[in-house]
Amino acid sequence: MNYEENKVRERGSSYSTRIGLIIGLVALLVNVLMIVQLSATLIREEFFSFDKAVISTVRSFSSETMDVVMVFITELGSSFTLGTLLLVGMILLFLKRKDRLASLFFFLVVAGGGLVNSLLKNLFERERPNVNRLIEIDGFSFPSGHSMGSMLFYGFLVYLLFRSKQRMQRKIGLGILLSIIILLIGISRIYLGVHYPSDVLAGFIAGFIWLCICIIVLEAAYKWKK
Repeated sequence: MNYEENKVRERGSSYSTRIGLIIGLVALLVNVLMIVQLSATLIREEFFSFDKAVISTVRSFSSETMDVVMVFITELGSSFTLGTLLLVGMILLFLKRKDRLASLFFFLVVAGGGLVNSLLKNLFERERPNVNRLIEIDGFSFPSGHSMGSMLFYGFLVYLLFRSKQRMQRKIGLGILLSIIILLIGISRIYLGVHYPSDVLAGFIAGFIWLCICIIVLEAAYKWKK
């Protein structure tokens, strides 16, 4: 590849980065507005208008087999599972890819997000649903920790995936798969009766906001490092 081709590729990469940053900032702003609206509504009212309808729809698929499936899916977003996978991911990033920044920020994304979730739960102190509960769990309900944690962990994997040198078709395919896992974990929390749909939505939004902030800082760190 000659000098001119290199310059064209660099300009294209720089342009794509700027476009991605703009899209990310817009998405970040939209999600901030959404979490503010959800929080304001929760302060005024105990329930959201869509909670009952969504719970009814999700529970319409109830069966003994589905119970087992949903318990398995919800474990993919548990603290133990995410903590174990986080440790493995950090080690691989540090030793195999020699990317200390990504390893550090992987920890900050997930562990920092867990702290943010705990602060939000104690701020709003929303009690969990008390009907159709299939598993027992303590603590407050809003926002959903499983939903927020899955958005942070699997969402950061999507970021790492699209930053890698994998083929675009593979990136898109794996990105869709990880996104489906995030969505299913949220649905499992509703199905098992331990969260309202609004808890899950708030968890996704809060997780996305924290994820975007960390990625923006990480990208700035990469540029500063160069």
